[in-house]
Amino acid sequence: MDIIVIEDLWKVYKNGIEALRGISLRVREGEVFSFLGPNGAGKTTTIKILSCILKPTKGKVTVAGYEVPKDCKKIREIVSVVPQEFQGFSDLTVRENIQYFAKLYKVNNVDDVIEELGLKEHQNKKFGELSGGLKRRVAIACGIIGNPKLIYLDEPTVGLDPKSRRSIWEIVKSLKDKGITVFLATHYLDEAEKLSDRVAVIYKGKIVKLSTPSELVDEFKKENLEEAYLELMRQLEADDQ
Repeated sequence: MDIIVIEDLWKVYKNGIEALRGISLRVREGEVFSFLGPNGAGKTTTIKILSCILKPTKGKVTVAGYEVPKDCKKIREIVSVVPQEFQGFSDLTVRENIQYFAKLYKVNNVDDVIEELGLKEHQNKKFGELSGGLKRRVAIACGIIGNPKLIYLDEPTVGLDPKSRRSIWEIVKSLKDKGITVFLATHYLDEAEKLSDRVAVIYKGKIVKLSTPSELVDEFKKENLEEAYLELMRQLEADDQ
């Protein structure tokens, strides 16, 4: 079953900039789907439309069968967004931050989520005093507290050390194991290759590739996804000249 369906989606801002130019894609329920592309390609705009922050200019978008923007109230009940710059409450503890989001969703599973994200020994520390890796874990904890069907992770490991990055990877895998669909926007190609069932590459507002990581590697006859992606970017930039 497809949990996200996008058909000929356009987003044109008031200044005339075409952030999205007719993209179409489908995301299957329960998969890890990575959205790749350079800065300004349209990744964040797409996520904002899917999560009902922005309205599309034209095109059809459905999330779990609900239409954007008509059914946004229902969509917000089943999706969660963890932005790159998660703004936690610095003076509140880890537990208090998670409790705040639990109250918003009217749930009572704080202890379970703290245990699941490996935050028990840190639960009484203030958010502002945490390392980058722990802050990211708290962000994801706040994102899954409402038991979403779909979670958008925007650059979840940017700026983290290798050990912290790997811990976030394990969390992403555990979300998939629970049946949660993960829509991952990342610049780290090793991350996308390790975690993703499929990847889409967006370039200047258009989807230019949609495949599995291994298919993309084979297509460009490279050893890994990063090299394949860089070759694709080289070809696209050459075509622009």
